[in-house]
Amino acid sequence: MTDYLSNNYAMQVWNAEVLYKTDLILGEGAYWYEGWKKFLYVDIEGRKVGCIDPITKEIKEKYVGKRVGTVVPATNGKLIVALQGSIEELDFETGELRELVRIEQDKPNNRSNDGKCDAAGRLWIGTMHVDAKLHEGALYRFDGEVKKMLDNISISNGICWSADNRTMYYIDSSDYNIKAYDFNLASGDISNERVIVHIKEPDHTPDGMCIDKEGMLWVAIWGGGCVNRYNPHSGNLIGCVNVDAPNVSNCAFGGNDMNLLFITTARADLSDEQLQQYPLSGSLFCANIDVSGADTNWFSHQFIVPATES
Repeated sequence: MTDYLSNNYAMQVWNAEVLYKTDLILGEGAYWYEGWKKFLYVDIEGRKVGCIDPITKEIKEKYVGKRVGTVVPATNGKLIVALQGSIEELDFETGELRELVRIEQDKPNNRSNDGKCDAAGRLWIGTMHVDAKLHEGALYRFDGEVKKMLDNISISNGICWSADNRTMYYIDSSDYNIKAYDFNLASGDISNERVIVHIKEPDHTPDGMCIDKEGMLWVAIWGGGCVNRYNPHSGNLIGCVNVDAPNVSNCAFGGNDMNLLFITTARADLSDEQLQQYPLSGSLFCANIDVSGADTNWFSHQFIVPATES
């Protein structure tokens, strides 16, 4: 067994392969839907939600009409999407949307960004200014009601929890670090903020994040063309997945053995010259990893008010 608390570690390197060549403007929202055996994703600026079968490579997408930052499955078979100004329920088969709650109506230039569900089925969703103005966003918890958990956030991004549900990990990209919080699963409260990982490369921005069964953090590196594996106990960089696209936005483990790392990328913020140099930007990538990812959480439909019949 690897001693992850030691400074003596072997750096591991993997290479991602193209799962599906496409041209997402701002791919995000990577999520493994065990019920469908498919990976979910969004294109924020393309205003669409998609899913792909990693075996057949069959892909389906639905246009949702607004910027969409996050998609997670719900226990009632629907999908929960965080749009610009609202959290909504999506019937993926029909494309029908139902608004559940509005968020940040006083900030029309803000949009939803990354988010995930905790083990109790609550959705944690972050926001940011569409032009990434500093300290305009926040982190919210949605369990039928919306509660602001963190304020003055710039680019709310990756979020995940330890296996014992006692620690929440979180990224505000503009801070170039990963923070940890004490997490109370019963109440959904967080406390004791501390920085556990510093991102040292100035042109490498931490983005989406997931966690494996060994408790290590996998972070998409925007501008770095990779997904980095960090040890949250020591703060060390212990692994890297190379991706043939500079702007890597999110990652999620999935597959039958939970050892496929699904990776989203973006064409946004790249010059014409960079797009020629990296023509796979905006594609979906996948890497076979010799580590299993932690199981993903679904949104609990007990938090959804039933639709009224007309």
